[in-house]
Amino acid sequence: MNNVNLIGRIATDVKAGNGVISTLLAVKRIYKSKDGQDTDFIPLSVFSHQADNFEKMVKKGQMIGIDGSIKTSEYIDKSTGEKKYGWSVTVNHFYLLSSKSHNGDSAKLSDSSLNILNSQLMSASKQAKVSDDELPF
Repeated sequence: MNNVNLIGRIATDVKAGNGVISTLLAVKRIYKSKDGQDTDFIPLSVFSHQADNFEKMVKKGQMIGIDGSIKTSEYIDKSTGEKKYGWSVTVNHFYLLSSKSHNGDSAKLSDSSLNILNSQLMSASKQAKVSDDELPF
């Protein structure tokens, strides 16, 4: 069984390309880690007609619920030639839970963290283009 249910706030602007919508979902943890982090940033991919609706209806800061599945993939990094692995949550359904932006401090990111997460989001977007028959498992 591969089923994911999450509630969180959209942490980055929605990115569209090649029929895929990508963004990050900020999900609060029930605890604080040793480094003080209390939020996880989950890469989301949305396809097909859901992508059209998602792009029109969802904005950075909105609270949404999603149900979907985890998709893993591998690809070759063009800059280094290394084999890399990644994952994202493929959204099957999404639910609008608020229309307001959230201004809390817990989901704010430093510039370096945002750059790393945007890089991971770009990787997840590239991975989403891999068809299931190209996966090694």
